[in-house]
Amino acid sequence: CYRHSSDQERLKQNWIEMLLSENDMIDFSLTGCELEDLALPKKSIIASNMAWCTFRNIDFSHTTLLNTFFDFCLFENCKFNNILCRYSVFSGSKMIDCDFSGSVIIHTNFCGIDTFRCNFSDCDLYFSTFNSSFLRDTDFEDCNLKKADFVYTDQRRVSFRYSNYEEARH
Repeated sequence: CYRHSSDQERLKQNWIEMLLSENDMIDFSLTGCELEDLALPKKSIIASNMAWCTFRNIDFSHTTLLNTFFDFCLFENCKFNNILCRYSVFSGSKMIDCDFSGSVIIHTNFCGIDTFRCNFSDCDLYFSTFNSSFLRDTDFEDCNLKKADFVYTDQRRVSFRYSNYEEARH
């Protein structure tokens, strides 16, 4: 456990090496850590827990995220371009200047997120849920929103242009 480790710096360095390696990560636990200025290689992160972390300037582009937990994280200036994400959780997270464009994000939980200047354009968001979220200056342009859930969201300057918003719950 990172929070209770007697050598947090060594543990953090080991995690960074694992994140930057080309090997897939399965059943990985990294909670409560701050990471910045990393570009992950194309890899899979499966059944892992990265809750309560802070990610600044992290490039997750082209990664595969399966059943991975990012709940209550802070994401600043992160890239998730062209990711494949299924059954993952971002609930309660704050996202500032993040880009998810061109991604396939299916059955993923974004409940209660707070976004500012984020981009989900050209994404397949089938059956993903954003309910009870605060979405500001965020684009969902040209997206598949079939069965996506936007119930009880507070939306300010959000664009759904060219998306099938009528097929989402709202």
